[in-house]
Amino acid sequence: MKHSVIWFLLGSGCFLVAQPLTRIPLLSAIQQTTEYHLVLAVRPLLVGIMIAFSAGLFEEGFRFLFKLLILKPPASRFSQPILFGLGHGLAEAVLVLAPAMKVVSIDQLAVGILERILAVWLHVALTVIVWNGFQKGKRVFYLISALVVHGLVNTLIPVFSSHPQAIVLIEGSLLLIDLLLIVVVVYSKRVYVTREGLS
Repeated sequence: MKHSVIWFLLGSGCFLVAQPLTRIPLLSAIQQTTEYHLVLAVRPLLVGIMIAFSAGLFEEGFRFLFKLLILKPPASRFSQPILFGLGHGLAEAVLVLAPAMKVVSIDQLAVGILERILAVWLHVALTVIVWNGFQKGKRVFYLISALVVHGLVNTLIPVFSSHPQAIVLIEGSLLLIDLLLIVVVVYSKRVYVTREGLS
């Protein structure tokens, strides 16, 4: 039980370090430069895609570092990435939904909650992917895999944002990706150690 709480809290801490404490301040500083606005004026979609991929770069990068430097040994129980991913995803959900609850309608809030549920599962699955690299001794490959998946998911927003059915397209695509990731997560369980194996 003690380990489970620690894993969950580390996942929450990972999100806070990756986003509010690192990426968001850096992105804010970049967005205040003249160069950023020049590129944005000429290539808005490209800028949107780059910003989308930056989220995956920071979040997956810090996920990897937390596992590498804090959550040792590399071999772990399957519950470790699940709880870490839950902590990460729920911390993001609180940060996103808490301000929105004061200003949006019930219908909009319902859509937001659904989107956060899908996002939490995405974070769980991405954590499993990163952890798989440690279980299989292929850390760089699985880190890059998580980066690509995360980046592609976030790219849905700038790509579909101007479409009249943007919400349906984005959330529908995220749901489809989550369903595919369920298969990845279930299949991954076999490479993790049992409780007895760690005792």
